[in-house]
Amino acid sequence: MERLTLLADNSQARKTPQRGFTLIEVLVALAILAAGFSVIFQMFQQSGITANRIQQVQHRVDVEQSIFMELSHINPSANQQGVGSQGDITFQWRATPISPLLRLRSEDNTNQNHVQIFTINVVYQEKKVERSFEFDQMGWERKTGVSR
Repeated sequence: MERLTLLADNSQARKTPQRGFTLIEVLVALAILAAGFSVIFQMFQQSGITANRIQQVQHRVDVEQSIFMELSHINPSANQQGVGSQGDITFQWRATPISPLLRLRSEDNTNQNHVQIFTINVVYQEKKVERSFEFDQMGWERKTGVSR
């Protein structure tokens, strides 16, 4: 008689499931990970580009606001053009009237002050790059002997 029990033992050993991953399963998992990481890396790169652009725009806003604050103290009726600098930034400005000269009213009609609205055009240079912006500002002057 042959030993059947040994064959039965061997066949049971072969039927037990193997542990671990097959090569195809590993390759599929790596492909999924690679696709996921490529999307994540693109998002990080795009967020870096966006953050850099935001920083550039914020710097431009800061420069223009600083020039605006300096020019907001001028009277464009008295001085209609000029130049200035702030650090490494140089700028030129020109005031152009956009309204007629209007007399300010008073109760006794003796007020000789007049106002006029101007558009201030500003051209500035920073690091050999020229940019411009404009804003409206009121000018004033005192005229004697003028009645309207």
